This record gives sequence, structure tokens and C-alpha cells, in this order.
Amino acid sequence: MSPRGRKAALPEGGHRRPDVLAPGKLVVRHVAEDGVKKATYDFESLPVPETLQRELAETFAAKAGPGGTWKSTASSREAWLILLYFSRFLAAEDPVPRSLSELSAKTWAAWRISRTPNSTGRRQIRKTAQMLREHPQVPEETRQLMAKRVGRDTVKEIAYLEAEFDKIKKLAGQKFRAALHRIRENRQYLQRWQDGEFAEGSEDWLVGEALDHLVRTGEIPHYTGIDDRRRPIPRYTHALGGASAPYTWMRLFLTSEEACALIVLMIATYGWNASPVVEMTVPDATPDAGNHKQTIYRVELHKKRRTAKAAYETRNLADWGANSPGRLIAQAVEATEPARQTLAMAGAPHDRLILWRLSKRSAGDGDPAELFDVGIRDNVWRNWREELGAGLNLNLRRLRKTVVIAHQRTPSQHSRDTHDTVYLLPDPRTHAEAAPVISAGISEAIDVAQAAFQARVSRAETDAGQDTPTANCTGYHDSPFGEAGSPCRASFLMCTACPNAVITPRHLPRLTYLHHVLCELKAVLEPAVWDQDWRDPYLRLCGLKAAPDFTDTEWTDALSDVTDTDKAMIDQLLQRGYDA
Repeated sequence: MSPRGRKAALPEGGHRRPDVLAPGKLVVRHVAEDGVKKATYDFESLPVPETLQRELAETFAAKAGPGGTWKSTASSREAWLILLYFSRFLAAEDPVPRSLSELSAKTWAAWRISRTPNSTGRRQIRKTAQMLREHPQVPEETRQLMAKRVGRDTVKEIAYLEAEFDKIKKLAGQKFRAALHRIRENRQYLQRWQDGEFAEGSEDWLVGEALDHLVRTGEIPHYTGIDDRRRPIPRYTHALGGASAPYTWMRLFLTSEEACALIVLMIATYGWNASPVVEMTVPDATPDAGNHKQTIYRVELHKKRRTAKAAYETRNLADWGANSPGRLIAQAVEATEPARQTLAMAGAPHDRLILWRLSKRSAGDGDPAELFDVGIRDNVWRNWREELGAGLNLNLRRLRKTVVIAHQRTPSQHSRDTHDTVYLLPDPRTHAEAAPVISAGISEAIDVAQAAFQARVSRAETDAGQDTPTANCTGYHDSPFGEAGSPCRASFLMCTACPNAVITPRHLPRLTYLHHVLCELKAVLEPAVWDQDWRDPYLRLCGLKAAPDFTDTEWTDALSDVTDTDKAMIDQLLQRGYDA
């Protein structure tokens, strides 16, 4: 099916798909999923024996073929470079492996060690293992070593500060909207010319004719000089105000920098990944049946690295006016429509949403399709750095991360696990927002423990003969945990919750040892058992330690003052040896 919805012509009879790896050859041809971009890789150029060249080519072809996982030439290009590094490494080994069957575990371990300890090195190890470990010639010991986990890369990119994000989005908006208004005004001017508003031959009429020629051919009227060079016709450049881009082709088409601004603006608005935005097709537009002033845009997003089942998703965005979700989509369609019209009239229809015109004045062989491109040119970023200033760089991943973390706060084109581990947890915003929550939780826990803590704290001496393993008892026959006048039958762990108990400095060694043992129990017991038997006395001790009655130094010294008798007493308490 063509981009415009017509059935594509069938190939001639006897047609078959070309082999990715031709029999008897060492050249792999990779055609991207879009059927347009292609790449060729010659494995005969690798500095390893021929048998190993062929095995590497076979492995590579399986990934690059119709059933493979590489959807773009960028993926195969990266893999080719990694295999080139790997083959150079093998060529330096003594002896050089002649085939994958001679790739020993020792050699693989040496390859791992040789990689730089950063994200690039770890990626080279992972990619090499993914390509080779399924090949039947790889020894089992080496295959097992290939399956060994490679450390996860630490997340270094963090979201922009709000002021930085606003500055980037504002600059992108200024660049794109200036282009939108320019193209809109010239399209309106062209429509007036087509409606016959201007006197033929007048300056205004010449401008309209130049625009008509521009939308049909991608360039203003030209003539070919005696030197075979194409030059704009002077009467048109005079009417237009000049021969440079702002006076000619920029009247109807975006520049690469303006297309970049549109991409930045869409990421900053919707939080989508850069690749789906760059490769987005023109969305279907449907009038809202219940509101004729509203248009629904059905946007298709394609994330290539997902499985085939999950690679595509759609979003419905409504445009009902300024600041509506679909307004930017409507503006993007409007600003890039002249480019699609030009390509359609040239017999090269295109369904990409974001198209822009190259800066060259005219097509070399008169083919308008050569004047347009998609994607982002690397040299554009230099201009952004200069305009943003203050050491602020434009990074599309950071931009998307900012939207997802600070604005949407929900997963977008990724799983909940990825959202938490890659986006939220490493971000300083999360740390800053979590700090008061954690602090409040700790304070609440301490408050609960202190509220349950009923014992009195005193530095005055008390009768040691009335000591329990955890405190001094002043009301053995007046316990709040039993009938008045009856001896207390509660566990000595409850002393810290009893108003009759008094804790003095001499009790600290046993209490600090008790706290230490409870901490160890907490680490090994099932949560249900811990909560039922030990949580409350533990929290009361935590509350006592957090209170200002005893200093940190006193608690530290108390632990070193614990005697064997103290330990035996607490151990017997925890084993319920004192329970009545």
C-alpha cells in the first residue's frame, strides 16, 4: 500500500527477495524496515581467518534478515562496528581463532576485560554476546560465560531544572511559530494569486507566480546560463526582495533548524521518544461528530525496539483551539503541508509529518525530491548551544525525561518498572520530594513509639532490688496490665510501656543490648512474626533512643559496658524464660 492509500504494483513474475547473505559471498545487505534505507557490509574485510569471517557473516545476516531484530540500518551499523573491534581483538590473540569453535572461555574473558569500564564497553560486551552465543559452533563453556550478566549502566542523564526546561521550550516555540506564521502568510498569498486578485505582470503578481512555481518544483523560477549553471530569474528575485533562502524557498518550507524546533516542541509537549516523533506519519484527522469546531487527530507512534506486538500505539488528540492537546499537531501539519504537496506533484509522495528543505538553492538534476529531507542534522545542535547559552545543552532524552518525571508523572512508552528505575529513582527531584515524606514517616513512627512509651526516665538512684531486666519497678502489685493488688504477670518487655517503670543510666547496658538483638531479629524474621511479637517493644526502644534523655555517647558507651550477666538476662527474656 502506498502512503496515499493506493495499492502498490506487484513485482514481475518470478520475483524473489534478494538474499541477505548471497551463497558463496561474504557480503551482507541489510534493508531497513521502511524499505528505503539500505546498508552493505563486507565481512571479507575483517582481519580474521575466512571460516570465522563466514560464521560472523552468518550470525550477522540472521539478525539483519526479514526475521531478525534489526529494524534500522543504525542498529546494523552499530553491530558491524562492534564486530570489527571484536575481530581486531581476535587478530591480536596468539593463536588467532580460526572459527567460533576455537573461541575459548579464556579468550572471551580477555575480550570482556579489554573493554573500557563504561557504558560503551559494557554495550560492546552485551551486543557481541547476543550475536554469538546462539551460534552452534560456540563451545558450551564459552556460551555460559557469554550469558554472565554485565553490570547495568548507571543513569547519568537527569531531568532539566524547571527553568532550563522552560528556556528550551520557549526557544523551540519561538523558532517554530515564526516559521509557521511565515508559511501561513505565504500560503494565503498564493491562494490570493490563484484567485486572480493581482494584476498580471505586477510585482504582487510576480510574487504569487514565484510561490506557485515554488510549491510545484521546490524552487523559484530559474534559467540556465551559458556556463550550464542554474540561476534565479532576476525579475522574480527583485519582486521577492532577494535571492537568498529567506526571500525564496523559506517562504513555504521549514529549514532543518525549524524542523528540529518542531521536534523539540513535540517532545516537550507530549513526552514522546525522539525517534517516533521524527518518523511520525501524517495523522488522520476526523471532525468531531458532536462538535464541528473540534478535530480529532489519530497519531500513530512506532517504537522499533519493542516486540512486533507492542511496537505500535495510537493517541487521539483533540484540537478545539489554543492550548488544546491537538493544536500543535494541527500546526505541524499546516507548516509541513507545502513540502508534501511539492513531493506529490513531483511523483514522490511522502507521508512523513515532519519534512524540511535542504539549504541548496536548486536540485542538481531537476528532481524536487532531492531538495527535501527528514530527521535531524547534527550541525543543528551547535546553534542551539550558542542560543541557549549559560552552558545549557539540548539533549532530547533529558527533555523527554523532564516531561515524564515533572509533568506527566506516569509511564509513557515504557513499563512501570522502567519508569521507576530509570526515570524516577535516579532523579534529584524524586530525592528532594521524598526527603520530607521519609522524614515525616520517621517522625510519625517515633511519635507512635513515644506515645506507647510510658516508663519514666530519671537520673536519680532507685532501689536496685526492684529492678527487672529492663527497668526499675515501683508498683509490682499495681500493674496496669492486671488486676489491682495482684502481682504483675506481664512480660518484662512491657516495662517500657508501664507508667510504674523507671529507667535510669544503670539500665542502659541491658536496654542497648536488647535493642541490638531486636535489630538482628528484625533482619531474619518473617514480617508477620516480627509484627506480632517484637515490633512494639522495638519501637518503644527506638523512641527512647531518639528522645533527648540520654546522649548518643551514653548509648554507645552502654553497649561496651554490657556484661555477660546482662546478656544472659536479656537472652532469657527473649526466650520467654521469665514469663509466668
